Amino acid sequence: MAPIDTGNHAPALTDPIPDADGTPRRIADALRDGPVLLGIYKSSCQASKTIFPILERLHQRDGARGLTVYGISQDSPNVTRSFARRYGITFPLLVEGEAYPVSRAFDIFATPTVYLVRPDGTVASSIMGFFRDQVNEFAATVANELGVPPEPIIAEDETEVPLFVPG
Repeated sequence: MAPIDTGNHAPALTDPIPDADGTPRRIADALRDGPVLLGIYKSSCQASKTIFPILERLHQRDGARGLTVYGISQDSPNVTRSFARRYGITFPLLVEGEAYPVSRAFDIFATPTVYLVRPDGTVASSIMGFFRDQVNEFAATVANELGVPPEPIIAEDETEVPLFVPG
């Protein structure tokens, strides 16, 4: 379980955070348009490497339905851009810098930690690490928040996607 439980308020996050190209982004602004998925990660973490292509699938499937997806990188802009290229990530990756303001605000203790935040600022769902069943449950919660029928984001016959990846 992630440190901020489902139903509790997420940190406000009103300050701009630069993406890997230096463009400032405000998570609070994105919440005005719908739910926001925040994936906090470190590029050296194997579980992060496994989950981010799945988060890309959610971005591709649900971005047009109102979901905003942001990765929150604990790495430098250069490493973050390399990670995006290597894993085919097209959604914005925000670079929190050495002060780790988002990681500290959410009080995470492992990467990846992923949150789905509702427009009212409450946490709809969260997961930590990579457990295939939890990722599919998370995707179902995303669909529910968007008012669409849930579909697994990882099919049962996708044997290349492991059941579990240690962090």
